[in-house]
Amino acid sequence: MGTVMQHENEVGRVVLVGRRTDDGAQCSVIVIREFGGAWALYPHGVSKLGVRLGKEDATTVARAILAATE
Repeated sequence: MGTVMQHENEVGRVVLVGRRTDDGAQCSVIVIREFGGAWALYPHGVSKLGVRLGKEDATTVARAILAATE
């Protein structure tokens, strides 16, 4: 995957391998837990494009994912 630098406000991270929606190519997504409870999601290799979710929104997404697996 190459070098991955820790973000200044990073508490922890998870790296997931998935498929791109446009062409099905394999790609990684880095999910970073930040101080204060926010989560940031970045496609690997794209440092300026990402999504930051507050703790409440991240919890909503996690619950929806878990509910779909039951």
